[in-house]
This record gives sequence, C-alpha cells and structure tokens, in this order.
Amino acid sequence: MISINFTLVVQLVNFLILLVLLNYLLFRPILKVLDDREKLVKDSSELKERLGALAEENMSEYESKLHSAKQESMAIRAGGRSESLVQFRQIVQETKTENVQELEKARGVLKEEAERSRKVLQSESENLAVQIASKLVGRSVGGKA
Repeated sequence: MISINFTLVVQLVNFLILLVLLNYLLFRPILKVLDDREKLVKDSSELKERLGALAEENMSEYESKLHSAKQESMAIRAGGRSESLVQFRQIVQETKTENVQELEKARGVLKEEAERSRKVLQSESENLAVQIASKLVGRSVGGKA
C-alpha cells in the first residue's frame, strides 16, 4: 500500500520546482518561438496578399497606359497619314497646275511657230505660183520672177 510520509512531500516539492524551472527555461521560450513563428507566417501571408494586390493594380495600370499609348500612336500615325495625304494631293495639284501652264506655253510657242511657218509657206507658194505661171506662159507674170 502507499504510505504518505515525508518523502512524498519532498517529491511533490521537487516536482513543483521542476515544473517551475521547466516552465521558465523550456516551455516559455518554446512557446515564444512558436508564437513568433506564427506571427511571422501571418505577417508574410498579409505581405503576400498586399504585394499581390499591388502587382495586380500595377499590371492593370500598365495595361491601361499601354492601351492609351497604342491609341495615341495610332492617332499620330493616322494624323501623319492624313497630313501626308494632304501634302501628296497638294503636290499633285501643283504639278498638274505646272503641267497645264507648261502645256499652254508650249501650245503658244507651237501656235506662233505654225503662224510663222504659214506666213513663210504662203509667201513661198505665191513666189512659186508666179514662177510656174511664168514658165508656163513663157514671160514674166505680174510677180517677181
């Protein structure tokens, strides 16, 4: 049977002292490390969520800026294209105008040459007609012969 004596009290005191010592030297530091680890995991998880949200926000902002830059680029290209088209049409119109002027000038020169040639041919044909008539008639006929 179990007898209650002084050794039981000593063992009980020893056990309590051991519990207090283990609590201060072992359990509290281990629990503190476990709490710190849990806090670190929780903070890391929150940081991951914040960084993920920030990354999504930055990505959507980047895509928005990229889209607006593409639209601006297309507008600039369209503006450049329409400006080039206007300049092209203007150059074509100027060239047509210059060609019409040169053509009119060439027609004027041609008309003058034709008129001059006509006068020369008319006077030569009259002289030739007088010469032919003179030879046919055998004497000088009212012209220069």
